[in-house]
Amino acid sequence: MFQEIHSTTNAVDAAAFVDTHCHLDDDSFASDLDAVMDRSRELGVSRWINVGFNPDRWQPSIDLADRFPGMSFMLGVHPGDARRWSDTVHADLKELMERVPPVAIGEIGLDFYRGETNVEQQVMAFQSQLDLALERGLPAAIHMRSAESLVLEVIKSRYKTPPLLFHSYDGSDELTGWILANDAYVGVGGLATRTKSHHIHKQLRRFPLDRLLLETDSPYLVPNGFKHRRNTPESIPRIAAFVATLLDTEAGLIASQTTRNAERFFERLPPP
Repeated sequence: MFQEIHSTTNAVDAAAFVDTHCHLDDDSFASDLDAVMDRSRELGVSRWINVGFNPDRWQPSIDLADRFPGMSFMLGVHPGDARRWSDTVHADLKELMERVPPVAIGEIGLDFYRGETNVEQQVMAFQSQLDLALERGLPAAIHMRSAESLVLEVIKSRYKTPPLLFHSYDGSDELTGWILANDAYVGVGGLATRTKSHHIHKQLRRFPLDRLLLETDSPYLVPNGFKHRRNTPESIPRIAAFVATLLDTEAGLIASQTTRNAERFFERLPPP
């Protein structure tokens, strides 16, 4: 498939893309991040949202935004770090967001993929951060792995939720229905490009274009056909081309529409 659509990425309008979820403070980028950023700009990626997903990654994410024009950040505590959630961490996150506002809270949610048993801790951290997003007037990026039913239960039990983005979407018919009914968004990245991701392809075809965002989750989730073992924002045009083929539309339309979607969802997104 990618051999057939690769040429369409060359026609995509320059500076059209936003990578809405990446981890460019990861150690794998320590030696060549400037070069990675330059190459992604050449391919039309002009904005990036780095995810500070635990207290150790908050300041590095903020520092990246100071270092690179077009870079912004979200802050939160990943469910894999829920054991670190406490009143002190809550207060620290709240104080930091007041001082240096992020574009979103994230990534937050629930993850039981490796058999985690700290259900109460994860739910408490998730609920508290949803409350914090509402308090700060911010959207939230949801991480969900082997936890869909409980994520839905938590969300449905709330009187109100912030605007929600389901990162690296791989949900069911039920969750897709909830997202469509509640004006939430979904992130599309490397996982969706894999040939065995038939269930994701089925769900993505149900969404209108104005509910889709592009992401890489760099350095993770390398897309099908990407020549590097480490994912980078350079793969965004490839993901856009895949989505265009899947939805039988033009890659340029995917670029422009997903950028408008990002600007609408992340109201504090900086200019390119």
